[in-house]
Amino acid sequence: MSAFKKEITEKENMQLVIKGETPAWLPSFFDAFAWAGFLKLGRLPIANGNTKDIFGVEFIMTADGQIPYNTVSRNFELTDIRKWRDIMPDIDLATINWEEEANIIRSNVKDGQMINFLAGFVWEQLHYMMGFEDALLALIEEPEATYECLNAIADFWIDALRRIYPYLKPELVMFMEHLATARGLLMSPEAYRNIIKPVHKKMYEAVIELGALPEMHVDGYIEDIMPDYIEIGIKAIQPFQIFNDVNHYKNKYGILAVGGWDAFGRGNQADSTEEEIRASVRLAMDTYGPGGRYVFSENGVSPAFKHVGPVISDEARRYGLNFYR
Repeated sequence: MSAFKKEITEKENMQLVIKGETPAWLPSFFDAFAWAGFLKLGRLPIANGNTKDIFGVEFIMTADGQIPYNTVSRNFELTDIRKWRDIMPDIDLATINWEEEANIIRSNVKDGQMINFLAGFVWEQLHYMMGFEDALLALIEEPEATYECLNAIADFWIDALRRIYPYLKPELVMFMEHLATARGLLMSPEAYRNIIKPVHKKMYEAVIELGALPEMHVDGYIEDIMPDYIEIGIKAIQPFQIFNDVNHYKNKYGILAVGGWDAFGRGNQADSTEEEIRASVRLAMDTYGPGGRYVFSENGVSPAFKHVGPVISDEARRYGLNFYR
């Protein structure tokens, strides 16, 4: 174990990273941040042991995490995008005690951490309700109705964010949109720009107005729309995956890159050795750490490979501690 002692907090170190200055150490995401989201608007347990979100989508637990139950049952909450109003939550956000909710979230934040707050999703919610196939078809067949639906979902999450923010004041606010695979976008860049981007722009304008750092959680190869992300004010990508030229966007545009770990490599397999796991962490840090504006994150580690996560966390702390010294 390194003898170097952390003289500042994780939050203070992250402030240096965000400013583009050289931090005391290379931060690891789950040490530097408390990942939080809405409590009463999240997925709540139901009688059959599954969970259900406020839009009526039921989720089941698998070895790799929760997935919508409709992927198995084929019983979708929304089958005609033109009837999207029927599935909007019937909830009065004014009835929620937002100060109490913020206090509960803060009680789970470790001293010296920043809060990384997940404030909702629009495309994500649409494919939860319809399935990927029908959601993609809706973009093509009913672009106006799809835009109206996404816009209404965005208004709901923006309203909730505005209500909790004064009490919680998270440093980063993130929307989660799985728009891509390792090969590229699920839809054409034009479909994104015409239908989804205007909605995202409104969501991030709210984040910027409130004073938080605007962050997008998105997986896969997203370079086709990175200029659009930069244009609408996104300042952090989490997880910024290795399919993209991470250093280009980090160095040229000042994007805060969170990720860089190869979730498909030898460091994340059922038979991964300890040295292979540790090497995967060092490779990520050596590749993206120089120049700063980088936070290591092991997004994509499979819960099924229980030996992987603890080794990653240990190596990230050991190797990151003296990285800039």
